[in-house]
Amino acid sequence: MSKKPSNPNVNTKPKSSGALRESETSTRESHKNGYGGKMIEEDGTVKINRFTPLVFTGTARQLFGIQFVNILLSLITLGIWIPWARVRNRRFFYGNTRALDEGIDYLATGFALFKGWVLVLAAITIFYVTPLFADGVPYVQEGLSALFVLVYPWALTKSIYFNARNLAWRDVRFDWKGGYFGAAWYFFLFPVIAVLSFGLLLPVMSCKARQYIVNNYRFGKTSFEADLDIGSFYKVAVQALLAFIFMLILVGVFSFCILVMIFGYQTGDTLFDNLMLFTAYDLGNMSSYLLYLIPLLFLATFYATGAFYHALTRNIMINKLKLHGGIKFRSELSGTKLAWIIISNNLVTLLSLGLLWPWAQVRRYRYMVESTQLRPSQSIDNFIDTQSRAGHSIGDAASDAGGIELQF
Repeated sequence: MSKKPSNPNVNTKPKSSGALRESETSTRESHKNGYGGKMIEEDGTVKINRFTPLVFTGTARQLFGIQFVNILLSLITLGIWIPWARVRNRRFFYGNTRALDEGIDYLATGFALFKGWVLVLAAITIFYVTPLFADGVPYVQEGLSALFVLVYPWALTKSIYFNARNLAWRDVRFDWKGGYFGAAWYFFLFPVIAVLSFGLLLPVMSCKARQYIVNNYRFGKTSFEADLDIGSFYKVAVQALLAFIFMLILVGVFSFCILVMIFGYQTGDTLFDNLMLFTAYDLGNMSSYLLYLIPLLFLATFYATGAFYHALTRNIMINKLKLHGGIKFRSELSGTKLAWIIISNNLVTLLSLGLLWPWAQVRRYRYMVESTQLRPSQSIDNFIDTQSRAGHSIGDAASDAGGIELQF
């Protein structure tokens, strides 16, 4: 029997070891990039190779229930419940903020906030009551004012430290390392100098104050860092100023039209008769009501400008922010959208007599959170393990000395 010739189109040559390794590598890479930008490392840990947005899962209905109970208990206890109310609010917002599918824990207690409130109340009482019993003693009020100015940086530092130490993500606490003199410079002396410069140094103050706060934050033993450019803040300031001038012009034109209609009504002229819609009497009545809108429009202009500036400077700060060896951040806030959200929130809250305030809070907070993204630069599991081994987990006994929150 004759042997069949082999098919020349079929390659029966065995693969070389190099080809096998290349095939295995290709399969491994395909497995690493399976889905959702996640990479499975050799040790089984997960590394995320793209920016992932934060997610807020809370609802206005949940917040409404929390705030309803808070208001009720605050009234019953004559305000004593307020610190506990603040804790419940913060736990709602932080706990529903999901970073890489993990919520943020707010660890403070109502009693810790209550101690700070008692201290502030005592300080205010001393400030106003002491001069009543010190008649004839010169400069008592001035001396107390100077004392409070000196205490302010310390109180601010304690408050930032308290809030940082009582935040944790994946059982690792945050921390803040700023000091008294830095707070005194960036939050008291520098703002005074910026105002005396007729606003020319305000972008510098805004840049340096944000950088001071961010660069003193820690996550576990790892520090945050943001190298901010003053020129970028000046660029945003110019954009905000131009937007402010443009809105002022629009408000001015609107105000002028209202005044013209009122003048026409008072003089008895028939204005806009060619439109055959309104007489001067009708327009005058309507414009007298619209006149009340002018102060609100000016107020909305300031609100919108502030929101616009805040959104763009926040983008600059977050986009430059990084956690050493751990996480990079990105922010995509729109200045115009944030301004619209804030103005419309205030309007809706006013028209609803405050009933829709929880909805407005959730709406603004959700937009701020979900416009923020992060990307770990290494396996997040390994990074968290490193922080926990360094003694910065929630179980660290020394971390209970979180201080108090002081708010004047």
